[in-house]
Amino acid sequence: MNSPHIADPSWVGLNNGTICPSRPGRDGRALCGFSLLEVVLALAILAGALAALGEVMRLGDQNATAAADESQAEMLAESVMSEILVGARAVQNVTGAVLPLDDDPPWEVSIDVQPTDYQELVAVHVRVAQQLPPEQQPAQCDLIRWLSNPDYLPAETQQSAQQSSSSTGTGTGSGSGNSGGP
Repeated sequence: MNSPHIADPSWVGLNNGTICPSRPGRDGRALCGFSLLEVVLALAILAGALAALGEVMRLGDQNATAAADESQAEMLAESVMSEILVGARAVQNVTGAVLPLDDDPPWEVSIDVQPTDYQELVAVHVRVAQQLPPEQQPAQCDLIRWLSNPDYLPAETQQSAQQSSSSTGTGTGSGSGNSGGP
């Protein structure tokens, strides 16, 4: 038979009529329950599973914090780049300026303006990073965008500016003498 039933006396506990494999006790009655070895083994398995689960939770918390810091770095870099685009911040090199935030650790920004192959464009590299030692893996974000060169003047504009400056100094005004009055 595959399953025990009540009629099999080796599976019936004598105390309460429950089905269990009979293990003779000291007094010859069948004992139902777990041995000390089984309980200790089950507790060891449970402790190992809880330790593994705790480590997974710790790693998950670290990764969530790192993701939040990376997202904040990206938003701050986008804000700095937007400030440059609208003219609230000058297009100039800046190294390690601390952003005025109440965060711990503080955030620093670096702006690097490089010429491109085109005179009318410059490459603006914005880097925002936490002020932490490298072994703590600080969050950072780098953005590079090509913008109009603020120092560039087209050739036509330069020539017209030179002509207008030379003509204003040598010109003599001639008028009709009529001031437009009645």
